[in-house]
Amino acid sequence: MSSKSVVQNQFASTETELVAIALGSNMGDRHGLLRQALRAIIDQGVLTNVRASSVYETIAVGERAGGQFLNAVITGSCALTPRQLLDACMGIEQSLGRNRAVEGQGGPRTIDLDVLFFGRREVREPDLILPHPRMFSRIFVLQPLADIAGDLVLPSQKESVHFLLAWLDRTAMGSCVGTLEC
Repeated sequence: MSSKSVVQNQFASTETELVAIALGSNMGDRHGLLRQALRAIIDQGVLTNVRASSVYETIAVGERAGGQFLNAVITGSCALTPRQLLDACMGIEQSLGRNRAVEGQGGPRTIDLDVLFFGRREVREPDLILPHPRMFSRIFVLQPLADIAGDLVLPSQKESVHFLLAWLDRTAMGSCVGTLEC
């Protein structure tokens, strides 16, 4: 059975929740890798009703992060559980050449898919914390999210994405370099 069949048939439920996933790449054909990740998310049925932000080039965060990143955010409806969504994202990363064992924490990466939030759920597991604990301080997450859901009030927050974004230092943001087609 293919992974596409597993995601669509074994885990699918009739209830969906709004989720957001951050996409980033700073190795290889960065824009191509973002497009391939988006296409895999759609083709495998991980998300439906997908909306994609603009793509931004941003400085890498951390001493080992490598070259500049391309970043985007997508939102969509998800019928998986949070754990199944994380597993699907990690499978897509691996299929696009990501090797977490080699890259380590904070290193350069071919593709990075981070689940930002899953409806209003709060999840606390060793390898899955939702909403993403650092998303509220990362301009390279909030700016693309504001493109497609600026009025959204995120779980554990009292203010909208636009409001949170206004408090961040925009010098690290870089520039818009294109779009992702859904």
